[in-house]
Amino acid sequence: MRKSFTFISMTLTILFCLFAVALGQETTGNLEGTLKDSAGAVVPNVSVTISTAASRAGQGFNRTVTADESGFFRVLQIPPGNYIVSTAAAGGFGEYKNETVQISLGKTTQLNIELGVAGSVNTVDVAVSDQPVDTTGSEISTSLTAQKIDLLPKGVDFTTALKAVPGTRPDPIAGGFTVDGATNSENSFIIDGQEVTNYRMAGINANNMVPFPIVQELQVKSSGFEAEYGGATGGVINVVTKGGNNEYRGEVGMQFNTSKFNGDPRPTLLRFTNGLSGAAFRQSTELFNAPKAASLNFFPTVNLSGPIIKDRLWFFGSYSPQILETTVDTTFYTNQPAATRTVVSTDTYRQKVIQQYAFGRLDAQPIDKLRLSGTYLWNPVITEGLLPFGTASFGGSDPAVDFGGNIGLLSGSDLRKLQGGRNNANNVTGQAVYTILDNLVATFRFSRGFLNEKANNYFVPTGNQYVCTNGGGSTTVPGACAPNFTSPNTTINLKDVSVRTTYEGDATVLFDLGGRHQLKGGYSRSTIFNDQAAGFSQTIILCYGDFRINNICGGSNVQSSSATPDPNAIGGGVLRRFGQIAEGSNLNQSIYVQDKYQPFRRLTLNLGIRIEKEDIPSFNEFPASFSFGYGDKVAPRLGVAYDLFGDGKNKIFGSYGKFFDRLKFRLAQGSFGGDFFRDDYFDIMPNSGPYTNFTTASIVGNFTDPIGGSCPGTGFIGSGLSRCQTDLRIASNNPDADPFESGAIDPDLKPYEQREFTVGFEREMGRSYVLRARYTNKKLINAIEDAGVADEGGSEVFITGNPGQGLHKEFLEAGGYEGPYATPRRRYDAMEIVFEKRLSNNYFFNLNYTLSRLYGNYSGLANTDELTGSLNGLSRSDPGVNRNFDLPFIGFTAAGGFDDGRLASDRPHVFNAYGSYTVDWKGANSTDFSLFQTVQSGTPQTTFIQFGQATTIFTKRGDLGRSPTFSQTDLGITHRYKFGRDNRFTVVGDFNVLNLLDQETVLTVQNLLTSGQIARAVAFPQFFDANGQNEDKPGLINAYNRGELLAQINTYLAGTPTALSRTRADFNQPNRFQAPRSVRFGFRFLF
Repeated sequence: MRKSFTFISMTLTILFCLFAVALGQETTGNLEGTLKDSAGAVVPNVSVTISTAASRAGQGFNRTVTADESGFFRVLQIPPGNYIVSTAAAGGFGEYKNETVQISLGKTTQLNIELGVAGSVNTVDVAVSDQPVDTTGSEISTSLTAQKIDLLPKGVDFTTALKAVPGTRPDPIAGGFTVDGATNSENSFIIDGQEVTNYRMAGINANNMVPFPIVQELQVKSSGFEAEYGGATGGVINVVTKGGNNEYRGEVGMQFNTSKFNGDPRPTLLRFTNGLSGAAFRQSTELFNAPKAASLNFFPTVNLSGPIIKDRLWFFGSYSPQILETTVDTTFYTNQPAATRTVVSTDTYRQKVIQQYAFGRLDAQPIDKLRLSGTYLWNPVITEGLLPFGTASFGGSDPAVDFGGNIGLLSGSDLRKLQGGRNNANNVTGQAVYTILDNLVATFRFSRGFLNEKANNYFVPTGNQYVCTNGGGSTTVPGACAPNFTSPNTTINLKDVSVRTTYEGDATVLFDLGGRHQLKGGYSRSTIFNDQAAGFSQTIILCYGDFRINNICGGSNVQSSSATPDPNAIGGGVLRRFGQIAEGSNLNQSIYVQDKYQPFRRLTLNLGIRIEKEDIPSFNEFPASFSFGYGDKVAPRLGVAYDLFGDGKNKIFGSYGKFFDRLKFRLAQGSFGGDFFRDDYFDIMPNSGPYTNFTTASIVGNFTDPIGGSCPGTGFIGSGLSRCQTDLRIASNNPDADPFESGAIDPDLKPYEQREFTVGFEREMGRSYVLRARYTNKKLINAIEDAGVADEGGSEVFITGNPGQGLHKEFLEAGGYEGPYATPRRRYDAMEIVFEKRLSNNYFFNLNYTLSRLYGNYSGLANTDELTGSLNGLSRSDPGVNRNFDLPFIGFTAAGGFDDGRLASDRPHVFNAYGSYTVDWKGANSTDFSLFQTVQSGTPQTTFIQFGQATTIFTKRGDLGRSPTFSQTDLGITHRYKFGRDNRFTVVGDFNVLNLLDQETVLTVQNLLTSGQIARAVAFPQFFDANGQNEDKPGLINAYNRGELLAQINTYLAGTPTALSRTRADFNQPNRFQAPRSVRFGFRFLF
């Protein structure tokens, strides 16, 4: 007894040093079945044992349960993997043994056991890689086991296998991965039950893109998942890691990727202007093919697993860093077309990025009824050296920085090789599962994830960064910086710490009451703490020539001032200060109940409800002013599954549910005091002197940055050069502020909500083939955004709430803006069919086709309609603070009415085919050939114009047609040679090619028609006074929303003989292409 106590205490001490797990997310599956004799009669009260198959990968596990009076048994909370299920000879019946039982995440494997007469041994040994149809499940989820992943052409981390999941695809337009039409920012990413979704921007950091050597199973839940799971209006992407069992196993290997075998870089769309204005203005475009940068990437791995104490304590350890080395030979050209440009200089830059993944896992079963597990992942990303340019730069330069002291002057590659940074990260998880009775199981989990996003903070110069532009009519100005000159970035990231801590407990009980019940209830408590001093920059934009403070350069990122420029000015400038300096935390609590109820054997009702309470973080001295109570997020989850013929091979199913997003920190940081964002406008005068005379101190002077800034129109706002200051981040939670000056929070706002409905059919055809089909409808009910208007000074004032509703609607009405108002709308309809052959007889394949329609005016938490900066054709992932609904005309077109239509990531037809075939050369050699092929419709391409301070859809979505059909072929070849006693040792050679044919399909076109803002006073003089001032904003925007300004816009854009610069020559030309071919090869030694 004392030895047992000592052993249990030692095990608990080891595990709880590692302890932490989950956010109500799945790490196990279940097993159920019925015992019968050869005549079909049920056999009650027989003990059934499930244990890890030591000869295969999987976590150590052993549990015995007793069948009830009807011969039924169920085993809960089994880690995914391959298992042996057995019964001992008893009661006049012989032994039974099945060594090929597959347990998958979130699935209930059904196994009916036939017992022979006494003295017989019924052994089942069939090579099947996937579980049979789960006739009790109503969710849409797909699991990829380690064995199947190994047979796919892929990259090096788990996200590169997501393409094999129907309804899920990698898509840069959607910000990463889209699941059933949702953007990447709406997905939840889970590792061993611990959420690793980025707390602020959503998506997943490279730190948590764990490599395949530690992945036991990958699962994607698309629709209909139970009440246990919350916080995702997209998909739940779930990874469970490998563990050890009673057999020592190991792997040592190295993979390589070199630029020599990869495809060439894709063309870059360039636009050039001649720097002149009026009738002399000229512009041209070019698709430039830059030389390839040299790269050599290494992917070593070392894994070891096995027992510490046989049958009781097991370990798994892995070290699999990713080392990415790049050398860029940059040629600096003048910013001119090909015919006239010349080489200015050259330089060579080098960078080394190390993505560390050191992982350890312990699993223990100190007594038969208690299972413990714990994991630790050390996963920092270290960057040594920066690559400021590609292999070609036009008009750019890399100026010197004087650090003083012993360092002195550094420039070019001498400076960049010293720069870089480090994103520190680690995750700790742990879990305890206690089988109190055969029909009662309790689970406790705890997790803690740490991330400090402070990359690129080595050798950052201090002070101001300068960006220079010369406009038409420019002359040589003494002391001016050179056109297109940009000094080194001075943005500093001191810290951006996020700590996510989660506690969770649940219990599952099995009982009979009007049928069979599996009732589960649970509670979780999750907090995120954020401490940041990051992204602080002081950029001075200098615009010479015909630019002025009321007609500033900088593109759509920088708005012009409403102040009147000095008539003697020779240019205008903007000091832009931005930073995130604050700390805050949130608290999310949830309670759920889920019942898997079988009133009779063939019918299963999955009935659940989830309620959540969410406290919103604040980053100033005021509270966030709103929170969601348990009554605000009530999420019913209803599902039904019916075994059509009672043979476990055919089911029909359906589900209905509501799903709520958890508020990402980006909105709270921007709206509740976490961001500082000001623009100060100043004149450039003939006597201003050298451009370095412009500093933060000389521009701001003694001005104290009051809320809302100041823009008097004439004169100066303080002792400095600033003529006008706009406050682009007015905190909405200041109770003393006027909501019409600083914005506000809607006290009655509704949470981000989506409603889903799915029906489907699944049929097992023979022993190895499965046919599945489903129809899914997903409709967005409410979204949360910072929506608002621009005030007279040019500052944007936001209401945090539901756009077009509640306080935002009142705000627009009070401002004179006419309804109806744009509200977020998104609807996804899809029909999906999957035909799959399971892995048997050395091959498997999967064919899936999705016919879908993604329609509305709102893409989701990532905005696919954003054109600022380099985002033209991509999405912006700033959940809740994208440009959606920021101004009253966003959501409308110049043709009048709402801008609803097919959204930017809509691909109506998607066909995927993948599979693998193993050639057995007899003896010890075999070769796996795997292929992945996708063919997808192109995406809608839409014309945008810059109407005021933001871009908006011109006449309708998809007016430019669709991008070309997208297709890609990926290839994998793996050869294995086994040797040693019982073929225990294996040498493996791997060869993977992504985009085998090096296709370069156009993904998007440059779809911004206007060159800068439409000059409203010129285009719509009826809304201004005789001097072109005092704009009637509501009247102008109301007319725009009604479609009354379309003719005037077309006239303006057509230009005149002296106004030729209003549209862009690169409009509707390709600007993004399919990624080039990528080749990876290497070897592994397994034992």
